[in-house]
Amino acid sequence: MAPSMSVQTSRVALGGSRLAARPARATRSVRVAPVRASADSMVLVSACTASMLALGRFVFLPYTKSQQSKAGAPVQNGVTHYEAGDRLAEEATFITTAGNDPAGFTIIDTLAWGSLGHVLGFTALVLSQ
Repeated sequence: MAPSMSVQTSRVALGGSRLAARPARATRSVRVAPVRASADSMVLVSACTASMLALGRFVFLPYTKSQQSKAGAPVQNGVTHYEAGDRLAEEATFITTAGNDPAGFTIIDTLAWGSLGHVLGFTALVLSQ
């Protein structure tokens, strides 16, 4: 590696002349993209989330409840697991009674359908770009 030269040594090496200032940069035309309002994206995500929550509550919840009632509780030798002595087979009531929804839409359902709504909303935002 070569030893670094001081300002005085570099002037001597260049014959005593001062370094010229850098030439001015050529100006470029800058294209400004139009700014989209962030309210559009919020409305889109909110609408997708609301629609998925409505689908979960009014379409899929009655369907799954009817399918569960058709299938019944899991049994072994004609007795449900809880009646057979499996105390861990009892349904967790603190989750199912946490909300006051008459149809039984729980906090777990709300979180699941809300997250699906957000996924759908952000997918729509990405595809609209």
